[in-house]
Amino acid sequence: MTIVNNAFIASVLIYSFLYDTRLLYIFLGIIAVYQVLSYLCYPNVGYGSGRRRLSQAIWSPPTEGVIYNLVEIDLTNTMKYLQSKQAKDSHVTLTHICIRAIAECISASRKKICGKIVFGKFVEFPTIDVSCLVNIGEGDDLAALLVQNADKKTFEDIAEYINGKAKMAKQGKDEEHQQRSGLLKYFPPFVIALLIQLTSFVTYNLGITVKALGLKKDCFGVATVSSIGTLGFKNAIAPFTPMMRNLLIVTVNQIVEKALVKDGQIVITPTFQLNFCTDHRFLDGGAIVKSNKVLYEVFENPEKYARK
Repeated sequence: MTIVNNAFIASVLIYSFLYDTRLLYIFLGIIAVYQVLSYLCYPNVGYGSGRRRLSQAIWSPPTEGVIYNLVEIDLTNTMKYLQSKQAKDSHVTLTHICIRAIAECISASRKKICGKIVFGKFVEFPTIDVSCLVNIGEGDDLAALLVQNADKKTFEDIAEYINGKAKMAKQGKDEEHQQRSGLLKYFPPFVIALLIQLTSFVTYNLGITVKALGLKKDCFGVATVSSIGTLGFKNAIAPFTPMMRNLLIVTVNQIVEKALVKDGQIVITPTFQLNFCTDHRFLDGGAIVKSNKVLYEVFENPEKYARK
């Protein structure tokens, strides 16, 4: 909390004690409503370990407490797969492989990181869902496509879903995207900010789908992937977007050839940067090291995850 928040709360409490106790009752009533909502929405979920409670007390939703994990990956085996007839026929791209790779990383520490923090509690997600940002139009709009159960889908499954939904969005036939983006055309920024706060609370904190606005509960999943390599970026990091409120923002950068040492020999190798912006309330260094091992495995053995 900022000094302004603290000063405001202190002023209300002091004023209520000195002049009008009704303000104190209102203050306590709001806290009581918060606790009741917490219990009604998630009755069987506690506040977690001491470390988790401490991390929540220290960090706020990502405006701070961010870990940046920059991973350079050897794409030798992955490029062989992408150049195969199977991958070309299914229109599989590096982005689709990255979505599955991220899901595998999350699966490695699922009980600790696959969830959300609401009402001060860590609530585990039943599935590992990963969203992908797709550029539509001429760079003036993005569609967020959610791949559900991403850890159980093959590269081909993911490619079929993303390519199909992206095509519909670009043609203006994706009803959910049209509903979401349609609101932005009619309201000024300060109204949009209020709407985002309200709908974020309803869909994220309360877990309620708002069909009329095309907003599903937890619609960005546990992680979001943005393929910015197509724009020419070689080592960029994307910041957290407050309304997404998920664990990871991952950027897929441009493929570049580098000289790497392999078995004592200098070899020109296709590589790329997969950069992570991570909410420290969920992940620590130990979990990141564990996830990185899984990440390398996917790109070393892509055929294992390509088909059922």
